[in-house]
Order: sequence, then structure tokens, then C-alpha cells
Amino acid sequence: MIMVLTAFLGCSTWESAAVQQQRRPLYNLLFRWEAQGGRRSLPENFPNVLNLLDDEKPMLALYREDVTSAAVTEFFIQVTGSPDTALPILYHADRNDLPLSLAFGLTWVESRFSPVAVNQNATSVDRGLWQLNSLSFRHLSEDDFFDPDVSSRHGADYLRRSMRLAEQDQRTALAIYNAGLARVRRNEIPDTTQRYVQRVTEYQRNLELRFRRFMLNRFPAATS
Repeated sequence: MIMVLTAFLGCSTWESAAVQQQRRPLYNLLFRWEAQGGRRSLPENFPNVLNLLDDEKPMLALYREDVTSAAVTEFFIQVTGSPDTALPILYHADRNDLPLSLAFGLTWVESRFSPVAVNQNATSVDRGLWQLNSLSFRHLSEDDFFDPDVSSRHGADYLRRSMRLAEQDQRTALAIYNAGLARVRRNEIPDTTQRYVQRVTEYQRNLELRFRRFMLNRFPAATS
């Protein structure tokens, strides 16, 4: 029944079959330099930044590098306006091997990075950072929907599944996330979903440009 609902209605009607993991306290997601009491000294020369900026997933590649992880985290805290919002998205996007621009682009369009966003549908309610639907996630409590870590865990997991079903095509994955697999396979994608995909894609492009400027400014030796 769960899979049938998912196929018809997208992420808003998908429920993870896995048992909920124990919640990670938010402080466990804090990046190293903050936990150690201040920003570490940056290297005088780190040309690998430029190489990683040309990676297939540049944001994720630089987030996984010890030298640049803190800078990437700082960038996304600035983008979202809150570590409580940015850190769970970063953690669960990394865990699911998702492009960070895709994860943050989707959550911006879904909720404008608001953990308390609510959208009332005809028969259900979408809530939280990733706009999880009340029909899909019946096992979640009211507080769970508005918990950025819980929302990011389930939302990122479904986005990863959508990417797999779409054979890693991001636009198709976004359509599946929004409209459901059945409609995408029947080529019955609503106009609202097409506009949704376009908004996420445009935000991604702008975010990637901002990120590149930020990193090259933070690591100027990378351009020499």
C-alpha cells in the first residue's frame, strides 16, 4: 500500500520502511573547527580546491575534505540563515551521496528553509523542511515533522531513491519527488511539477555560482 501511494503522489505519500534511527543530537553535527574552539589556520596553498570545484559533485567533494569542510559548512549556514537548518541537510545529503546544490535547492523551493512550513492539501498536510506528507509518514509525530533532522533524514532518503529510479537524472528525480513515479512513467507530469523542477534547477545554478565565488575567495591560492 505504501509503495502504491508513493507511486501516485510522490514524496508527500512515501514512507520509509526502515525503523527510525535514534536521533542524533544536533551538536554531533557541528563541524570540527567550531567544536575545537575556533577556525583552523588555512593552508597557504591548496590548489586542490580548484580541481574539486570541477568535480561532478563539487560541493560534496569539498565538504568531505578536512581542509575545506568548515568553509562549506559556513557557506550553507549563511545560505539558510541557521545552523539548525543547514547542518541536518548537509549530514543527510552527504549520507545519501546527494549533490548539495540539489538538496538545498529542493528544500528552498519546498519550504524556503523553514522547519515549520505547512502546506494544506485537499486530503493531507505537508510539513517541515522537506515538506513530508501526513499520509506518507503516519508514524511520525507532530513534533517529528518539524524536526529538521527527522525531516532531512526521510526527505534525503526519498530523494536518493528518486535519483536511483531516474538513473541519476536530476530533473526526472525532482519530478518523481514532487509528482510521484506513476505519473512520471505515464508522462503525465503536471504543469505545477514542471514549474517546480524549473525553480529548483534555477536555484541550483545560482547557488553553485555563489559557492564557487565563496570558495575561491576563501582559498585564493587555489587560482594561482
